[in-house]
Amino acid sequence: MTEAPQPSAPPAPPTRRRTALMAKIAMSAGLVIALGAGAVYWFAGRDDLDRAEVGDCLTNQGNLIFPDMRLTGCGASDAEFKVVRVFPDTQDHSRCQGLSDFGFNEEIDNNRHRSGKQFILCLDDIKE
Repeated sequence: MTEAPQPSAPPAPPTRRRTALMAKIAMSAGLVIALGAGAVYWFAGRDDLDRAEVGDCLTNQGNLIFPDMRLTGCGASDAEFKVVRVFPDTQDHSRCQGLSDFGFNEEIDNNRHRSGKQFILCLDDIKE
């Protein structure tokens, strides 16, 4: 008579040391992914307006009620406005009277992962 084959022994459970190592690797990978995602989110949401200088040009990617001003090249086809004066740390539009066509202010809020700065840009319309 032939003997029936014996079932193979189940694999040994991972050792405690191996489990701890795998947990550390998983946590490290999760941290790297979270930091990478945070960096992408921060760079994608940065607002260039807080670095606008006299002579820079802007385009409005929003509308008149909810403007979304972005820096653009002055030779670009979407350039609409030119910065003629910058007043930091204020929201007083009257400072642009007599200097430009109008004043634009934006308070860079922390809810949009921004700096908390406020400023006025005095702008001239360059589109006709």
